[in-house]
Amino acid sequence: MNLLPNAELFFLSGKGAKRKLVKKAVHDLFADKDVLIVAVCGAYTPPCTQMVKEYEALYDTFIKETIVDEIYILSMNDPFVMEEWFKSMKIKKCKMLPDGNGAYVLRLANQGGMAASQCAIEMYNKGMGKRAWRWVLLVENNIQMVYLEEETPDGQGTRDNLDTDPFELTHAQQMLDLLKNRDQIDHIKAQNDSTDKGLYLDNTPKPTKPKSKNNPLDQSMR
Repeated sequence: MNLLPNAELFFLSGKGAKRKLVKKAVHDLFADKDVLIVAVCGAYTPPCTQMVKEYEALYDTFIKETIVDEIYILSMNDPFVMEEWFKSMKIKKCKMLPDGNGAYVLRLANQGGMAASQCAIEMYNKGMGKRAWRWVLLVENNIQMVYLEEETPDGQGTRDNLDTDPFELTHAQQMLDLLKNRDQIDHIKAQNDSTDKGLYLDNTPKPTKPKSKNNPLDQSMR
């Protein structure tokens, strides 16, 4: 089985003067649940904001028509920033997974199995340091099941310090269409039961890119 790495992340708890930071373990949050982790590069950036809004808009459909129980937004931002960002977008259903120190994304990159290799990137050319690459990971009771990520732009061998910010393969509707295919998910589960390697989406039909040439989501971060 391809176990999801564990870590303790900081969350905000309480109200008013009693507001405080508390630690929660990732494995405890995801225990006995089918969770969709949606990784974004950074709070308030235009493509990431649109990405979160997409998953929020389709949240109920994910819950009703797929195996997903909850959707978490992972970003290398502290919980204070993520909370204000969620408020500005009026996010009520998706939950935040703040990785302010970047320790969890980097742990995934180093030992995450499916979400490995370049799930963490450098964005020093935009003054953002190390960040999460844009990807989506389905986790079943802390076992990595399906991993979908943006492709590296043609002609570039690295994802570090890109001029563009690709957003073509991880749209909410694309992930929803994939997860609604129960036969495919059952096949993935069977593969995971028989091997210690997770099944990448490289082994499944790739989602099609949005047809609109003027899609406002396909934009570089400014």
